[in-house]
Amino acid sequence: MTTLRVFDLKEHVLALDLKDLLRLLAPRSLEASWVVSTVKSSKPGHEWFEATGEGGERLEGLAQDDGQLSGSDLAALADNTRQVIWGEFVGSAPTRSDKPWVIIRAVDSTFYEIDSDDEAVLNKISSTYKDVGTGEAPIKSWLLDRADE
Repeated sequence: MTTLRVFDLKEHVLALDLKDLLRLLAPRSLEASWVVSTVKSSKPGHEWFEATGEGGERLEGLAQDDGQLSGSDLAALADNTRQVIWGEFVGSAPTRSDKPWVIIRAVDSTFYEIDSDDEAVLNKISSTYKDVGTGEAPIKSWLLDRADE
């Protein structure tokens, strides 16, 4: 899978959120099945999911058990979420549930990471956002020590 990292800012704040990415990738994002999970830490036993707003609270509950939901349900929750700070969203096409179509990862409100083999996804991300880089490997563990841990 190719990994893209989007760092676009608007007024010193990340210029995109989960709802923006789901809209950009529609209609496939709405047809996909999704698993909501935490972002794992480099410290064993530490993982994060954090989102604000009513939808964010529901997403956080789903992430604790790798909750599954439809694309339209995820889009509705994302629309009622102010910000996803940490979180991982794995989308699978209805016809290929054995292999992820796209993985969207929110990393500490710093950037979004999108993993996919789908050239249409990669092209949409690259052509829509300005500050896009390629990651050598997806974030599987966050290496920064958090002061509150």
